[in-house]
Amino acid sequence: MNTQKKVDMPKTNIPTSQQIKTGFSSYIKALRLIWANHLVRYLLIPVLLNIIVVIALVFSGIGIGDWINGIIERSTENMNGWIHAGMVAIKIILPIVFFALFIFIGGTIVNILMSPIYTLLSERTETILTGKEFPFDTKQTIRDIWRAIRIAVRNTAKQLILTALCLLLNFIPVVGSIAAIILIFIINAYYFGYGFMDYTFERWRLSPKESRKETHKLKYIAFTNGAVYSLPLYLFCGAFIAAFIGGVSAVAATISQLEFKEKQA
Repeated sequence: MNTQKKVDMPKTNIPTSQQIKTGFSSYIKALRLIWANHLVRYLLIPVLLNIIVVIALVFSGIGIGDWINGIIERSTENMNGWIHAGMVAIKIILPIVFFALFIFIGGTIVNILMSPIYTLLSERTETILTGKEFPFDTKQTIRDIWRAIRIAVRNTAKQLILTALCLLLNFIPVVGSIAAIILIFIINAYYFGYGFMDYTFERWRLSPKESRKETHKLKYIAFTNGAVYSLPLYLFCGAFIAAFIGGVSAVAATISQLEFKEKQA
């Protein structure tokens, strides 16, 4: 959301243990920073978005169910008991299916919608910690938001493909199922963390390719950052909790990146 020049990134590798420690400790620092600087209101926006998304999906399920039942009524002359029961089932099941869809992808949808807010939170964090102001530029803001959305969509596609491949391990009894759960968690955590880190990298004017490279160098930070966000998604209605954590994750990722940048300057 600014006209900053490209930042040169450190070339040395960060020890794994230091990345993991920093990744987790940055959450505590993020909560303190958010509370001390009156940024809590930004954390409530994704929760409201979650409510809007789930209502939209459930009503979509109801609408599609009514549309299917309308087709059945128009194309069926004799409505017997089985057909009527099927129509009732459609009306009940489709909203449930759409709600289940929200449970699985609600966090991702809200992340995409929240890209402008997470970008702002990341920028405010750097300003608070470094004192550096970022002049507002409308065109650059639009480019930054568009980039964040593209990366979120691309990461989501990769997550879904890799998750589908991991699910094939379920054909191996017990061991395969356990391995699939662990691998899916690692994949989701990494890509969510990558998305939160990119808000800073885009402000530092790194290209998407350079952002991927730098995220890979800090992959354990990406994982720990995304792991905290991902854990609630495995709970029923965990997307609501994850939505609240999303803003904290964006701030925590920025804090981690700034710490390593300062140490290696």
